[in-house]
Amino acid sequence: MKKILIFTATYNEADNIKKFTEKVFYNLPEADLLVIDDNSPDGTGQLLDDMAAKNTKIHVIHRPTKLGLGSAHRLAMKYAVANKYDILITMDSDLSHNPDYIPKIVELLDKDDFVTGSRYVKGGRSDYGAYRMIISHTANILARALLGTPLKECTTSLRGFNVELLNKINIDAIRSDGYSFFFESIFYVTRLTKKFSEFPIYFENRASGISKISKTEIAKSIINLIRLSLMRWAFDEKKILRTAETSVTSASNCVNCGSPFSSMIYPKTTSGKNNADQYSCTSMTHGSHGTIVKCLECGLVRTDPLPDEKELLKSYANVDETLYAENIGARFKTFKHNLDKIARYFPKNGKLLDVGANCGAFLKVASEAGYAAQGVEPSRWCTDYAREKLGQNVTNGTISDLSPSEEGFDIVTMFDVLEHLNDPIKELNAINHRMRKGGILALSTLDIDSMLPKVLGERWPWLMDMHIYYFDPGIIEQMLKKTGFKVVYSCNYTHIISVDYLLMKLENMSVWGAGILGRSLRMIGANNIRIPISFGDIKLFVAEKI
Repeated sequence: MKKILIFTATYNEADNIKKFTEKVFYNLPEADLLVIDDNSPDGTGQLLDDMAAKNTKIHVIHRPTKLGLGSAHRLAMKYAVANKYDILITMDSDLSHNPDYIPKIVELLDKDDFVTGSRYVKGGRSDYGAYRMIISHTANILARALLGTPLKECTTSLRGFNVELLNKINIDAIRSDGYSFFFESIFYVTRLTKKFSEFPIYFENRASGISKISKTEIAKSIINLIRLSLMRWAFDEKKILRTAETSVTSASNCVNCGSPFSSMIYPKTTSGKNNADQYSCTSMTHGSHGTIVKCLECGLVRTDPLPDEKELLKSYANVDETLYAENIGARFKTFKHNLDKIARYFPKNGKLLDVGANCGAFLKVASEAGYAAQGVEPSRWCTDYAREKLGQNVTNGTISDLSPSEEGFDIVTMFDVLEHLNDPIKELNAINHRMRKGGILALSTLDIDSMLPKVLGERWPWLMDMHIYYFDPGIIEQMLKKTGFKVVYSCNYTHIISVDYLLMKLENMSVWGAGILGRSLRMIGANNIRIPISFGDIKLFVAEKI
């Protein structure tokens, strides 16, 4: 008997999910049902858990927020492959796709690799009103014309896959996260197999609730359709065939949710060589990074595989921050500027610990502001500089190297540190244990969900070997909540840097004219002018220990 998985994604389907599930198992009682719920506020997730407790064939994945319909389907595909199913059937849970079609899909998959239900073949029909019918017809006509797809139905999720086909596909090549996932997946599937078919269906209006496709989603679909049509002429079948480098499960599970399922965002560009310069705060190795993936269950972006923790600490212990020290005046101004932003959330004085203190610049600023400040720093060079040049109390190592008596901190800070750590959850828990209840944690870190990385893509300069994680505000809030903190404030972080340092960075990133301009400014002595830089891709968070 074939092992069959039926999949649906849910968001606010509390009125439909029970009837949907009953009809699925009425039509195919031997199947397993996978449901991915994106934190439905109407209680769909709890209903699913209640049903799963009574039926071991129901498998529920809860995601913390809406991560996109396309990413849910990619997760289902990877789940089906990893768990060695023979057939994957996907459909909507709102009963617009009648589960009575399930046996027909199974029958057709005896001879085909891929099957889709269709409103647009002979015998197919739909309950759509005039507006939605025009939108749907137009989308399918454009998909066939621009993508060269032979199928008449490209935009429905009522589909069946022989998992042997999914085993051949680099599922990560299907990049769309919204409704355009459906025609993008068709684009790839019909180029990898000629064994596909469509059968007529009656697409009914959803039983309850409202349709969730928005005008924004329609616009994104049009953009993706144009992108794919341009790809069509330079199509490379090798890019969508699964290889050892495009495995179904991650090399390391997600530290935030434990999932083995992720989707590759950017392939590896690093040479694989490991030296301390790569881990310097002032590193110029922009564009060199490992494979960067996004967790399909929680959305955390990270390097995969994760580096060995001991080797990582060893690299940081050997870091030399000479260039940082040369620009330490700008660092003082940076920390003073950002401390002024968040000082109202701090007690007026008290014990402060700076994690990843580097050369001690923030400690000096904090000490001058009246705090009993101390730091911890893995770099031996930086620790010596902080002690000898700035007279600051810095322990060489990590937070675990502090003595047991060093606890009860009123404030803990960590600026541009969390993204460098092998296990940020572990670090946040360790910080929590060193703080008093009601204490304040302030941290700055990368925001990959901001506008600049979206616009620059792989040219975003913070994609670097030393950055293991690329957070967004939602993930940071999740992690802080898990480790006993509540976010009370967030804003953009500002760096104040010299024009000379900025141009040095830009020249290293091959920005035309940066080197010439830098040399010209040095000639006239204007290179040390300091300017504030804030593009919104680095965020500052203040959280309270609860």
